[in-house]
Amino acid sequence: MKESDSPYYPNDCQPVPPSEAELPADLAAFLESQLLACLLIGTERGSGFVVKAPGSEIEGLRGPMPVLFRQELYRHTTSPVIRLLLRLYDRPDANPPSSLAFESFVNVDDEGQQQDYGELARQDLVDLNFYDEALQHRLTRQITNNLRSDIPLVLATALRLRARIPNAAFDFDQAKADVIARTSL
Repeated sequence: MKESDSPYYPNDCQPVPPSEAELPADLAAFLESQLLACLLIGTERGSGFVVKAPGSEIEGLRGPMPVLFRQELYRHTTSPVIRLLLRLYDRPDANPPSSLAFESFVNVDDEGQQQDYGELARQDLVDLNFYDEALQHRLTRQITNNLRSDIPLVLATALRLRARIPNAAFDFDQAKADVIARTSL
């Protein structure tokens, strides 16, 4: 699953609910236009992910399973890009193992995204809030935040890289598109 190419910039005064409450209208409108999506969003419980996926896939994510949570920092001529990768091994014993993968991207030039990413450094657990095609909340999972200790360094490095790029040359969307084109899930 690749996150949509169109950016979603959350309204800071409308945190995403950590439970079965309705999504904010602007987030719901964005998600309606996407088949699949994965967004890092600030919530009342800290930063977490909102994931839109088919209900049948979400049902397979119940119960214990291995989860890979990884971050990558890409240096690009127009913007640094932080890529967050989630891989949930829904059938780890299958041959080959089966997994669902999602990615999200952080634009450190966006204050809200920078804050949401930085907040992860203070969290032991991260919520994954799954919504189906009808935007009905189907599942919330908590995963261990194994990135916690590395986030301050990654963020500081990304901010240093951003400071070297003139504003006229800055283009996060282009940098993100290039990262998507050269990576795979």
